[in-house]
Amino acid sequence: MYGFEGWLLKVNGTIFPTKYIRAETYTVTPDQETDLDDYTDNDGVFHRNILPAKATKIEFSTPTMWLRDMVTVLSLLPDNDADNSVQIEYWNPRKLGYQSGTAYIPDVSWIPYYVDPIKGDILYNETRFAFIEYGEIR
Repeated sequence: MYGFEGWLLKVNGTIFPTKYIRAETYTVTPDQETDLDDYTDNDGVFHRNILPAKATKIEFSTPTMWLRDMVTVLSLLPDNDADNSVQIEYWNPRKLGYQSGTAYIPDVSWIPYYVDPIKGDILYNETRFAFIEYGEIR
């Protein structure tokens, strides 16, 4: 229905497994307008200079995960890339279709919940990810 194929996000051509996305935290803000040099004049009237480029932001948290699952998630992300950029494809609910773009991933904080010294394992708290698209003309 509507061309939805059962996935929300691909990173560099690989589906980001939905089991690593807490559905209630997944937000997509599609096609955000970008502005340049907006101002309020002497009469108090606000003037927007809307640019043709649009950008989408995707944010979500993972569930708590053991180290082996975190390794799987990390395999989808750039490894020490200078700008943390990735190619993404995502379901755009505004357009009821998939859309592609280039995005960057802001720094991610990893918070251990439990360290098991006997098993040599770590259980991580929920981890927040964001994918912020570079502006593209659509």
